[in-house]
Amino acid sequence: MAEEMVPNPRHAQLVELLKEVHSRSQEVGKAYQRVYASMQSEKVWTGPTAKKWTNEVGDNDHRLAQLVRQIVHAIEEELHRHPASVTRSQAELIRRQLAGRP
Repeated sequence: MAEEMVPNPRHAQLVELLKEVHSRSQEVGKAYQRVYASMQSEKVWTGPTAKKWTNEVGDNDHRLAQLVRQIVHAIEEELHRHPASVTRSQAELIRRQLAGRP
């Protein structure tokens, strides 16, 4: 008789991590966008230093988006390596490994 299939703890952990990355990146991205929009309006600060700083904020926003895409891609690749369901004994072994126990 085949062993009962249960949710894979590692898969579930990666799904939660992916949700967290999306949530946090949106928070930070919105913060950058608000600052960038305020600086571009030239109602907050003007001059050459302000323009340079505004460009740096825009560059950082683009860099953040690129890094988030790389992180999401890496998590998704790892997620595809772990099936959503495993046998009960495999799930117990995975839980022990995740807890740092042999």
